[in-house]
This record gives sequence, C-alpha cells and structure tokens, in this order.
Amino acid sequence: MTTPDILLPLEDRNEQYSTEDAQLQENPGLKSNHLPVKASQILSTSVTDPDIKEGLSAFISIVGSNNADNRRQLRAQMLQELASSSSQVVQDFGLIALQVGYIGDTLELLHETFADIATRSDRGEADIRTTLQERDTLLLERLRVRRREALLHAFLEKFTLPVADLAKLTSASQALEDDFFDTLIRVKAIYSDCQVLLGSESTRAGVEIMDQMTKNLNSAYQRVYLWLQRELKFVSFESPVGNHRVRKALDVLTSRPGLFQSCMDTLAESRQQTLTDAFNMALTGGERGMDTKPIDMMAHDPIRYIGDMLAWLHSTLVSELEALQAIFELPPASKPRGTTHMPELEAVIDDTLNVRDHMRPLVDKSLETVLSVLRFRTEQVISSHEEPTLLYGLLNILTFYRETFKKAMGPETLVISAMDSLVSAATRQLQSCLRDLVRAVQHDIPTTTMDLSPPVFLLEALSRFKDLDKKFEASLISESYKPIAFDMIYSEALQPYIQGCQTLSTDLASPKSHIFMVNCLEVSKNTLRLSPYGAKHYLHLLEDIVDEHIASIIFYLHEHFLEMSGLSRFISTKDDKDIKLLLDSASLTQDTITECALQLDEFLPVAISDAEVQLSHLSRPSLRKTIVRHALDQFVKDFASFEALLLELPPTIFSRELFPRTTREIQILLG
Repeated sequence: MTTPDILLPLEDRNEQYSTEDAQLQENPGLKSNHLPVKASQILSTSVTDPDIKEGLSAFISIVGSNNADNRRQLRAQMLQELASSSSQVVQDFGLIALQVGYIGDTLELLHETFADIATRSDRGEADIRTTLQERDTLLLERLRVRRREALLHAFLEKFTLPVADLAKLTSASQALEDDFFDTLIRVKAIYSDCQVLLGSESTRAGVEIMDQMTKNLNSAYQRVYLWLQRELKFVSFESPVGNHRVRKALDVLTSRPGLFQSCMDTLAESRQQTLTDAFNMALTGGERGMDTKPIDMMAHDPIRYIGDMLAWLHSTLVSELEALQAIFELPPASKPRGTTHMPELEAVIDDTLNVRDHMRPLVDKSLETVLSVLRFRTEQVISSHEEPTLLYGLLNILTFYRETFKKAMGPETLVISAMDSLVSAATRQLQSCLRDLVRAVQHDIPTTTMDLSPPVFLLEALSRFKDLDKKFEASLISESYKPIAFDMIYSEALQPYIQGCQTLSTDLASPKSHIFMVNCLEVSKNTLRLSPYGAKHYLHLLEDIVDEHIASIIFYLHEHFLEMSGLSRFISTKDDKDIKLLLDSASLTQDTITECALQLDEFLPVAISDAEVQLSHLSRPSLRKTIVRHALDQFVKDFASFEALLLELPPTIFSRELFPRTTREIQILLG
C-alpha cells in the first residue's frame, strides 16, 4: 500500500516532489500546474474523511512507529514488490501473447473451415431445394391417387354388388329371407342413384349400371312374384303374425302394379273359396259335433235368421281386416336389418303404391260370393213376408249393419252396395205392405159411428204404428238416419189413416165433423206421446190440427149461443170469425128488446147443459169443458158490447124494466 503523501516527512516529500519534477521534465508534454492541483487536492482533503482514517489505521498496523527508517524500509519493500510484480506481469503477458498467437492461427483455420462449410451449404441448399420440390410434387400426386382410390372404392361400394349378394337376389334355390329384401333395397337404391351419373360426365357408366340393375330387379321381382303366388294360396289367417315376409314381398311388388294386382287376385280367390265354405258351414252346420247351431235352424224367425247371417258377416269382415292388417303392416321390431345404416332407403319400397289401400278392396272381393248368397237369402225372406212390423224390424237390422259396415269398409265397397240394395228392398216391401193396407181401407171405407168415436181402421193403424215405433226405439240406427226412418213410418203408417178420417168427416155436419176429427186426433196424439222421438218432433203437427178443429167447434157454439139467446138478430158473425153489431133505429124497438129479453131468460138456464149435449161425443171431458168455457166467454163479451150500446139509446126506447139482464148477471149465471 502506498502511504498517503500528507503523512510523509518533509524530506521524503521533497524527494517525492523532486522525483515528480524529474518525471515532468522527462515528459515535457505535461502541464506545469500539476503540483498546485495536487497540493490543493491534499489540502482540501478533510481529516475526518473515512478513507483517510482507514488508510492511517492500516499504515500504523504495518509500520508500527512512524519514523524515517521505517518509512524508507517500507518504501523500499514496496518498490521491490512492485518490481517483482511487474516482472511477473510481463512474463504472464508473454504467455498471453503466445496464446493469442495460437488463437489467431486457430481463428484463421476456423475461418477457412467455415468458408468451406458455407460453400458446401450453398451447394447443399440448392440440391435440397430441388429435392423438396420433387417431394411436394410426389405428395400432391400421392394425394390425388388416394382421392381417386377413395372415389373408386366409394363408387364401387355405391354402384356395385358383391357376388354373394347378387346370388341371394337371383338364385331361385334360396328362400326369401331378410337378406334378400336388404339386397333388393340396395339394388333399388343403386338404380335410383344412377340418375346422378346420367346427369354428369359418367353417362356411359350410369347407363351400363342401370341396365345391369334393371336385369337384377326384373329377376328379383319375378322371383318374388312366383314365391308370393305359392305363399298366398296357403297363407294362414288364423295366426297371421308370422307372415311378415309375405308383407315384405307385397311391399316389394307395389313397384310393379300388374304383378301386385295378380297376387291380390290370387289371395282374393283363395280367401273367397275359404269364406264361402265357412259361410255354408255356418248356415248348415256341415260337421257334426259343432258347438254352435246352424243358422238355418232359425229360418222360421226372419229377424233372428237375417241377424245371425249379418252378425257372421260382420265377425268375418272384422277378422279379415285384422288378419290382413297383421300381414300387411310390419311391427316396429321387424324392420329390415339393412335399413339401420341407410334410413333413406326405407321409403324406396312404398314409393309407388300403398299396400293398406288394397286391404278393403281385397276383403270386399273375398266376400263377393258370401254377399251373393246373403243377398239372395235376405231378399227371399223380405219378399215372402207382408207383416209391416216384421219388415220394419228387418229394415232396422239391415240399416244398423249397413252403418256398421260403412264405418269399417267405407262407402264405396261391394259390402255397402249389397247392404244398400237390401235396405232398399226392405223399404220397398214395407212401403208396399203399408200402402196395400191403406188401399184396402180406401176401397171399403166405413161410415162413422153414432158416438163419433175413432174408426176401427184408425185404431188398428195406431196399434200397428205403436208396434213399429217400439221397433224404431229399440233399433240401434244412427242419429242421422232416425229422421228418415221415423218419417217413413209416420207418413206411411199413420198419416194416410188420419187423412182417411178427414175424408169421413166431410160427410158430417158441423160440429160433428170437427168432434169426430178431434176424437181421432186425440187418440193419435196419445199414441204418438208414447214415442219419445215422435213426441218431440211430430206431436206438434197433430196439435196444430186439433187446435184448428177446436177453434171451429168454439165458433159453432158461439153462433149457437147467439141464436138461442136471441142476440143473433143484433149480432152477426162472418166467416173470418169477426163480430159485428147490427144496430139501427129500425131494428131496435121496445118490442124487439122485450122479445130478446124473454128469449135470453129462457136460454140462460139451459145454456151450459145444451152446450154439453152438443159436445157429448168428445172423448175427453176436460177438453169439452174448455171448449164450452171459451164459447161462453165470447158470448159474455158480445153481450157486454150489446149492453153498452143499449145504454146509449134514449129512454124512450130502452129501459131496465124491458131488459133487466146485466153483464155481471150473465157472468154469474153462466158460471
């Protein structure tokens, strides 16, 4: 460590300064103000500076005592160490220079090596660039090849069939299993997809594939047709659940309407023979030991006989529909296995016809022979009976089953046509019988009785109408047909007889004609009230006619009261039943008033009894009292008007002594 200059003795500092001066003289380039600056630096240093204190402490620890010898020894020692260190540094720098030379040679060698590497890299880069371009070209080519390969595989999978599948489709030795139908669906899909090829650049391939698929489809359809022809002849309708392959085959043939219709005809012929035999067996009981009795055993009871035949037809029709539905409609669990991964092919089967549309015509054709036998037997029963009640019962049964069959089969079928024909035959026969009865009455029409009671032919007609109405109420015909059914029995079994009574009444004088018609209409009303439907819809027609006849009777009684009381010379009634007073000075005198009063006094005691005698033949006493009361009320009203006009006459003509009766007295006397 160098001792600070401020601590050196004076003589040492002089030596230092002289040495520095000598250095300055050797270096003439240095400026002459070095010492003042140095001195100012020393003088400006504070005694309390930490660096000064640390340096002094270190110096004391080395020197021990601060004297000139120690300082000179220290300086000599320091110079010696400095020289030794400088020599060592020079040696070290010599080694460093040697190493730097080696490094320089090495760097030059590295430079040459890196230059050679750079040259080789440039040449390799050019080679690699060419290789990469070739690689990209090969990758693109491989990608195109793979795409073509994938397209080829997809095309082959889409438009070709494996040999094994083609053998399933065309080989006649194999049965029609689910694999066959799956393959057929596949062929149909290929044929349909060829339309895409025809619209693209692959027209030739599309035509060739379509030709091949057409041949395959024709072979498959022919095979299905032949197999189905055999199966339909022996198909079981008792347990049709296992016939799902028949339904699949029928679905397949919907694309070939001619083949499909031929199969339907085959099935219809088979079922027609079977159902005809079953119907004949049900009629005659073909086998002994049967639990059910033959229908022909009930031929003596026409309603039971025809009802049993129609019930058998209904049961058979429903069974046929259910069996065909089980055959034609696949359950959800029996879908073709091949449609799980191709759901779009499910609609390929039913694209032309719907098998369900052929169920009702098939049942219709199967029952054709049965309907012919049923129609013949029913028409024979209808034509051989002339009892209206029995015929109406048959008509109700036929109408009920016609409505039932129409719900199951629809309106445009042979079953409904046959039932319409039978209903028309029964209706004509019933109308003919009822009209014959009416003509018999018209041919030998009786005369009215003395008591004006309803004639026998009306009572018989009402009894017959009551029986017909019971049949009507007990029938199960639809509400829409009830107005037609009831109107027929009303217009044919009741209304002509009421008109006959009206004809009889024309031979009677009033009020007997009206009383006779009221009696006939009242008994008709009582019979019609027993029918809920007739009472609701037709009773008001008879009530209106009864009201007209009652009004005529009241009008007659009113005129009779005026005539018997003597007021008819002063009061006139016209055909329109209006009342007109005929009062003038010539007709009203004291004599005429006195005569009228005397006649009125004679009339009042016997008015009611005389009226009841006039109406004694009315069948209903309450109606008789009502008619008399209305006639008396009108008479009292006319008398009140007559009395009011009398009171307006002068006293010289009218006085209470001549005509003492008042309106109040008349009301009391007439009850």
